[in-house]
Amino acid sequence: MRFKRLEPLAWRLSLLVLLGALVLGAPCGGAHAAGSLYVVAKVSVDTTAKDAVTARNIGMAEAERRALQILLGRLVPLNIQDQLPEFTKEEVEEAVLGVAVRKEQTSTTRYVATLDVRFNEAVVKQLFVDYAIPYSEDRAASISILPVMLTGDSVTGEGKEGWRKAWEDLDLENSVTPATVLRARSDLDPAVVKAALAGDPDALTALQNNYGYGGLVIAVGEITDGKFTTRLVGEDAVGAISFSRSDPMSGDASQAARDAAAAALAILENRWKVTQSGGQVPAAQAAYEESPGAAPGTEQEPAAPKVVPRNVAALVEFSGLRDWQQIRSRLTQIAGLQALEVNSLSARTASITFDFAGSLDRLQTALGQNGFALDDRNGTFVLRSQ
Repeated sequence: MRFKRLEPLAWRLSLLVLLGALVLGAPCGGAHAAGSLYVVAKVSVDTTAKDAVTARNIGMAEAERRALQILLGRLVPLNIQDQLPEFTKEEVEEAVLGVAVRKEQTSTTRYVATLDVRFNEAVVKQLFVDYAIPYSEDRAASISILPVMLTGDSVTGEGKEGWRKAWEDLDLENSVTPATVLRARSDLDPAVVKAALAGDPDALTALQNNYGYGGLVIAVGEITDGKFTTRLVGEDAVGAISFSRSDPMSGDASQAARDAAAAALAILENRWKVTQSGGQVPAAQAAYEESPGAAPGTEQEPAAPKVVPRNVAALVEFSGLRDWQQIRSRLTQIAGLQALEVNSLSARTASITFDFAGSLDRLQTALGQNGFALDDRNGTFVLRSQ
């Protein structure tokens, strides 16, 4: 599919319809209590030019362009994002309502800043209408996130890695899965955190009673064997969550914490987007329904697994963009694997769903024959190249 802008007459007519809907009180993401989908906060830029004024102008333009990409990532289904048009400089500028400076530094040739970009909701929606781009403003209920660092038998709310700050630096308020970052109290018991990670419902209840109301996700960071491990336990807008992933560290613990927090947020966003698109995010063991066993005290030949088309949700791990493109192309060529959709994409992972007719063993065999491994990792299917 290629998106093409409408002719001027159609543009004016569709704009009148859109503005009329807004005036009459049509639902809009900007009215959401947790923040606005049409604000992209905490965009960092670092630009250089022949002089300070030029460097600042370039930085502002870069922030606006990147913010629009983030906005599209929020609103447009990810399975069509690679088909989006390249918006012109004029279209980007027209869509921007204003830019607020959180902090900035300038020199004679350099501009470093963190900026908030607010978009004109009507203009952005008009771009969607002009190019016939589908979008969704569905947002999850706001939750609380409690970041803690686990080091041996001790637990801290911040740590030298800046784990809590890594979460605070994310644009959680305006996300499709808005969240508030909590501060761990000094009396936080490491044993309770470890019990919660082990799935102890009483420990989770104790943390929820002490730290919040509504959904609460405990985001535990831990550095072991040169890897930054992130574990999410608790309850988000979708339901109970128990997720874990480890990423190699490149020497900078603070950067590893920032990357891990961003990846964890992508997991939360993906869970929400999958459910909104009609998919499910079940525990991995529930993704395939095996035949029931024999009644207690009886013996029975094991029945063959049911062979019916199923929607499978998996997290794909890859090393970079080129690796991801190759993996995606190879997956589309596997016999029996159909309706592959990308629900979210980050620097090192992608969340996908697809249909496959057969048992879990058959799926793993088909993937293995094509150079892939599919593992159950803490209730989530993880797919990677062998």
